[in-house]
Amino acid sequence: MAWATKDFARRHWSDAIGLDDVDLDDLLDAAQEQCAAYAPMTAEPVPVSFMLAVVYQAREIWAAASRDSQDVIGFGDYAIRARPMTAAVKSLLRPELRGVIG
Repeated sequence: MAWATKDFARRHWSDAIGLDDVDLDDLLDAAQEQCAAYAPMTAEPVPVSFMLAVVYQAREIWAAASRDSQDVIGFGDYAIRARPMTAAVKSLLRPELRGVIG
């Protein structure tokens, strides 16, 4: 089940409006895979914070494709672009609990 729809992404990420459906689906799928691996659990219904995390991570993946070689590790056919999950995305998936007394 997709956490974020194309419509949701386009409401929260203005550059997504200019992307075609296939490209946006690919970005959201890749972002969700990363977010699901990091999230502590999945919930029904999906929290809005998880939906936003997918959109923000998709935005990061898209932005990485347009950057210069500063994020590239390796060279030639073996080069990859490193794009770690940002702190903002991580905090949407695993909020820091402060001052909680059990």
